[in-house]
Amino acid sequence: MQIFPNRAEAQFLKLKREFDDHHLYKKNLDVTKIRPGKPRPLLRVDDHDFTMRPAFGGPAIPVGVDVQVESLDSISEVDMNFFPGSQDFTMTLYLRHYWRDERLAFPSTSNKSMTFDGRLVKKIWVPDVFFVHSKRSFTHDTTTDNIMLRVFPDGHVLYSMRITVTAMCNMDFSHFPLDSQTCSLELESFLGRPAPGDALLIPSSCVPAGWYNRLYINFTLHRHIFFFLLQTYFPATLMVMLSWVSFWIDHRAVPARVSLGKSI
Repeated sequence: MQIFPNRAEAQFLKLKREFDDHHLYKKNLDVTKIRPGKPRPLLRVDDHDFTMRPAFGGPAIPVGVDVQVESLDSISEVDMNFFPGSQDFTMTLYLRHYWRDERLAFPSTSNKSMTFDGRLVKKIWVPDVFFVHSKRSFTHDTTTDNIMLRVFPDGHVLYSMRITVTAMCNMDFSHFPLDSQTCSLELESFLGRPAPGDALLIPSSCVPAGWYNRLYINFTLHRHIFFFLLQTYFPATLMVMLSWVSFWIDHRAVPARVSLGKSI
């Protein structure tokens, strides 16, 4: 009779036996195994200069960008120093890039794509997109770097990362608390003004130094009025109505009128 130290280990060994007996495990070929002879990597990373963009010297490389917002963490509308632009908002999002790099194409009859972590990102060309008017931003790294790179056989690349960014948001409180604010998240190429053949983002915007490709994502924020009705409007209205009681007191009862006025 076999005695297990604890129930967790027994459960692990049971799952291991079931996995070993599965028919897919026996039929799958380990493509990561290093076989005798000269290795032939699927991605020819060392055969090209990836400091240059794909098809360098040729036409522009379209780069698709999309953002999936995971959460709107906080909105800061406190202007302690009366300095314009001190208001900001913080959100966590997934930033994805799409482009085609024929240097990463690989022959495959079974795999529709190959997925890698952030280590491959440091060896290939990736778009230099950054957040305009960003105060703070970071890429999540728990329990590992939240970066995913997916390469397809024809050279198409999907580059995704999970980011938390704090961006500036100019707010107008002239209609407070019946106001609505519009905060923009702007993305732009860090290389600045694109030269002929550079990667492009659409749409574009004009600044004094020239034309720059910039992507705008607008978030419209509406303030809930119920909180202010309960905390501000209703108490103020009640105080005004209570002050009218003094009009029904005899004008000769000065102490009563004074006491009521002081209590209100």
